[in-house]
Amino acid sequence: MLSDLRYAARMLVKERGFAATAVLTLAVCIGANTAIFAVVNSVLLQPVPVPHAEQLIHMYNAYPGAGLADGRGSTGVPDYFDRLRETDVFQEQALYNTRGVTLSGTGDAQRVRSMVGTPSLLRLLQVQPIRGRLFTDEEGEEGKTSKAILTYQSWQEWFGGQESAIGSDLRLNGMPFTVVGVLPRGFTFLDPEVRFWTPTSFTAQEKSDESRHSNNWSYIGRLKPGATVEQARQQVDALNRRNLDRFPNLKEILVNAGFHTVVVPLQAHLVREIRSTLYLLWGGVVFVLLVGAVNVTNLTLLRSSARMKELATRHALGAGFGRVARQLLTETLLLALCGGALGLALGYGGVRALSVLSLETTPMGTSVGIDARVVGFTFALALALTLMIGLVPIVGLRKLNLSQAFREEGRSGTAGKGSRAVRRVLVTTQVAFAFMLLIGAGLLLASFQRVLAIQPGFDASHVMTGIVNPPSSRYKGMESVRPF
Repeated sequence: MLSDLRYAARMLVKERGFAATAVLTLAVCIGANTAIFAVVNSVLLQPVPVPHAEQLIHMYNAYPGAGLADGRGSTGVPDYFDRLRETDVFQEQALYNTRGVTLSGTGDAQRVRSMVGTPSLLRLLQVQPIRGRLFTDEEGEEGKTSKAILTYQSWQEWFGGQESAIGSDLRLNGMPFTVVGVLPRGFTFLDPEVRFWTPTSFTAQEKSDESRHSNNWSYIGRLKPGATVEQARQQVDALNRRNLDRFPNLKEILVNAGFHTVVVPLQAHLVREIRSTLYLLWGGVVFVLLVGAVNVTNLTLLRSSARMKELATRHALGAGFGRVARQLLTETLLLALCGGALGLALGYGGVRALSVLSLETTPMGTSVGIDARVVGFTFALALALTLMIGLVPIVGLRKLNLSQAFREEGRSGTAGKGSRAVRRVLVTTQVAFAFMLLIGAGLLLASFQRVLAIQPGFDASHVMTGIVNPPSSRYKGMESVRPF
């Protein structure tokens, strides 16, 4: 094998033009696939970074008949309390939302993100604080929610990582909150910008039947061991049917609206919007890979045809078919490995370029990078290309005729009829793949042009938007917000 590698290296150095063309072609193709796989690996294949993430499900109410088939995952407070009482497939259930709040008491006032949820949320995620404690159920009652748990980053930034942070006060929207815990380093859930967590409570009005279908909370549940998503869906559907019968004045409206509750694994819900985009991108770069592989195969076949006299001579001197085939495969392997190594570097740059997809809003989107699995995928791809590219010229050697090879080489230096036919097939295949890519690119550009051409119904030039959040401690209810 070492002898084959040395000979292959000498041949490729001797034929630098061919080697450079093949390696660069493979590097670009492998690099594109490496970059997309790195994103797919982190966003689609890696679970949400909490223990036993496969048990987590997401629910939201949908109204397809009212044009709200796929909302952003909202649930009403009465639904949550109904499920607490009347379902038995969940270990824990929780409502949550992220909010922007004004933080003071740690220096200059600043706007930060917070995670607001029922006290069960952190228990459901099975996370343990490194300092202090989690929220208690009593802290989810009215008048008792002024507690906060810090992320590790906030603990370090605002309190210098000191133990005295526990029991300290923060002012959030002008109201005092007491710090009761610190989450582990690196822990995030859905939104990496969240700086602290607070419990929420619900008023009697929010829990009442009058608030049904006021969907403004995200819902998450953890299934019991052995329970399935389908069992959860069946129980929730049965609960919805009972509630429809309880409110006959709403039944017809909700039935016409197609009301139902979507129950899906949390991972599937979080990546539903970007999954098709990533698979579309991956499909595109796979076609690029096929075009490149066929191109290099064609070059390799042309090169082996030009070396037919050499190969025939080696065969005549006693080298069997397996020995010659191994040498050709070794040369292809060396090309593919060089292309894979360079492609890995290009893939690293490609991952950084793909940050425009706003991957930080997806699970593990902030940790997209080149890890061991991506490296393994890259070199597995290189080995697959070795077989794909290397086997075509080897198949032609099985029917090697020594006298014909010497005769053709001496007469014109060109390949025989069989080799020319194979090259024609490869060129046709390459053009076909390239044509499919061109059609796909044209359709994407046409779709993008239509999106840009949509008229919003008003002159959108010179229009700006903004968000103002009056502190709730000073502006309680719409009566005081309207004058503001």
